[in-house]
Amino acid sequence: MTLVDTFAANAERAGFTVHRGAPPPLEGAGVSRALYALADTGSVVLAAGPDEPRAESLLPEVHVTLLDPRCILPGLAELFRAVGGSLPSALAIVTGPSRTTDIEQKLAIGVHGPGRVHVVIEQEDSRATD
Repeated sequence: MTLVDTFAANAERAGFTVHRGAPPPLEGAGVSRALYALADTGSVVLAAGPDEPRAESLLPEVHVTLLDPRCILPGLAELFRAVGGSLPSALAIVTGPSRTTDIEQKLAIGVHGPGRVHVVIEQEDSRATD
């Protein structure tokens, strides 16, 4: 199994809807580009900045993450090696939709962030036009 396949399988297990190629037509969705992704957990790594406001990934009910497959890393250790000493001021590791439980341990989805999350693993030809 390739790193991309491992990431896709684990991302789906975590609650992402995974697409390969073109992003789905989701009106009103926030869209962000992943800095990296972690294959072992199916997580996407989002870094906030002037071109990537945090509100895009936190406020909408639906969030879409665009992912260059060359940015998929095996795990957390490789992420910290990749970012080295240049950590952005806000780095979020997102593993599926927002989840929380109340005092009675009742699970609620989408309370503190998007309830539906998508990852688009871009193909070689779609990255050439970025």
